[in-house]
Amino acid sequence: MPPAYFPLRWESTGDQWWFASPIDWAAANGHFDLVRELLRIDNNHLINLTSLRRIRRLESVWDDEEQFDDVAKCRSQVARKLFHECEFKKGKNSLIQAGYGGWLMYTAASAGDLSFVQELLERNPLLVFGEGEYGVTDTFYAASRSKNAGVFRLIYDFATSPRFLTAKGEFEEHIGEIPSLYKWEMMNRAIHAAARGGNLTVLKELLSDCTDVLSYRDKQGATILHAAAARGQVEVVKDLIASFEIINSTDNLGNTALHIAAYRGQSSVVEALIVASPLLTSSINIAGETFLHMAVSGFQNPAFRRLDRQIELMKQLMSGKVFKMEDIINAKNNDGKDCSSHGHYWECSL
Repeated sequence: MPPAYFPLRWESTGDQWWFASPIDWAAANGHFDLVRELLRIDNNHLINLTSLRRIRRLESVWDDEEQFDDVAKCRSQVARKLFHECEFKKGKNSLIQAGYGGWLMYTAASAGDLSFVQELLERNPLLVFGEGEYGVTDTFYAASRSKNAGVFRLIYDFATSPRFLTAKGEFEEHIGEIPSLYKWEMMNRAIHAAARGGNLTVLKELLSDCTDVLSYRDKQGATILHAAAARGQVEVVKDLIASFEIINSTDNLGNTALHIAAYRGQSSVVEALIVASPLLTSSINIAGETFLHMAVSGFQNPAFRRLDRQIELMKQLMSGKVFKMEDIINAKNNDGKDCSSHGHYWECSL
């Protein structure tokens, strides 16, 4: 059952507000008839419904909250009904032909709807690679979020061993040997997606034969610990730092996972990392910034961030329960600025 109450606006960092649209609310509650009527009134509502940027924001404010755990399933049910309503003769579908196949796959995967995912792959196995603004990494991430290992394994299998539809409508796997570099790239993307999505079961499967976990990095040089920390996946973070020598790893800008977690307002991850390695609090990045600089800078992030999480983190740090703030509060970065130089916003907020 969909929840009885949804917040419809949120205060973001950067002193901004963000609002959900009517079709966002209708889809998240599983009201297909209302979604269809909104689309009939104005086809432009489909842009809001299928926007990856909007979905990511909605995941942050709705899907990630425990009381709204049915939102992804409701969205998938609406998407599946819409998909079936757009069927043409001879197995053609107007939604897929119009380029919305990536959204359909992402929505089905994020809900852990195995039968819907299979139905889409039977229609076009290349949808696993996404379409439009959706890519294969997004598909991996959606499957990871669902916590349905079967969905993730199916998508990963189709991505690492691409299938094609023959003229007879049958699957045909890639002919010839698949390049090892391609396989490694898919593995790297899948591992990062599993870490970000908090799917510890899948992550352990992917890392079962791993000999160098630090080799799996994204284009910013972030490790899977950075990926998990940024999304607040505390159980994944705890497992990684217990299993690998990864806690002191840095990205291309010299940020540790603690820097990233602080910047994103992930208080539970910040606490877990400090408890595991208290010396991390004095680590600085290339700009000479401690994690406290990053926590304060998070208030000025122009991208969408939940302000309530950033405030909660600062209250936690100021309480002194996790670490002694006075040890680094006067630390200056390479520009000679301490944390208070960025603090006009959060001082007012607190």
